[in-house]
Amino acid sequence: MTELKALGGRWARGEVLPPVLAGVALGMAAFAVDLVPEAVGRFLVPAFSSGFAWGVVALAVSCYAPTLRSALVAGVGTLALATLTYYGLVASLSRQWLSGSGPTPSPDGLSSVTRASAFWLAGALSGGLVLGCLAHVVRVGTARNASIALGVAFGLLTSEAAYAIFHVIFIWVGPVDSFVWARLGAAAVQLLLAAAVAFFALRLRRPPVSLWVFLVTATVSTAVSAASWHLIESVRMTL
Repeated sequence: MTELKALGGRWARGEVLPPVLAGVALGMAAFAVDLVPEAVGRFLVPAFSSGFAWGVVALAVSCYAPTLRSALVAGVGTLALATLTYYGLVASLSRQWLSGSGPTPSPDGLSSVTRASAFWLAGALSGGLVLGCLAHVVRVGTARNASIALGVAFGLLTSEAAYAIFHVIFIWVGPVDSFVWARLGAAAVQLLLAAAVAFFALRLRRPPVSLWVFLVTATVSTAVSAASWHLIESVRMTL
């Protein structure tokens, strides 16, 4: 009985510890990017504080989960803890959300942080469930199902970058200044990183997946995900 309890404790730690560590580290890294000068931060955002960065970490942690349930827990837990860590640090250490010259936080600023954290926690729940499910299918599904899941995951990882490029080309009416070029550069880096992750996953998956199924699914998923990110940005701007 003692041995069974020890095995159960190790199993629980193995299931819970990775998303906890990954989520806290991800939230701290995103907060750290906010503190560095903008000229440096623009190079760090794609890798540490972007839709790609958060999505790929949740996907990677979920891939190592042995069951579907544990994969869903890993995806949601990673993103939820990252969100709580990030906004907890913003609320306790950052003065970006304060208004006025006094040391006391503004009620409006605190309300804004609360709304933003609630919004992204809802996103962490839905996004974590989807990414956890996709990671499990990529890991144990048939070649065709894994191809589709990997294509959908690629579209989700590139959604922010694809939307940024679409927005600049078709919606943006301002001057093409350094801000726009920086945004395009960050989007290009995210796309390249997502392509590298997909290539790595395609090479590792055994049995191998169908490249054509992956490419078709990834194309459709990227377009749908970019449109979804437009809705996300529209809601976020109102918070």
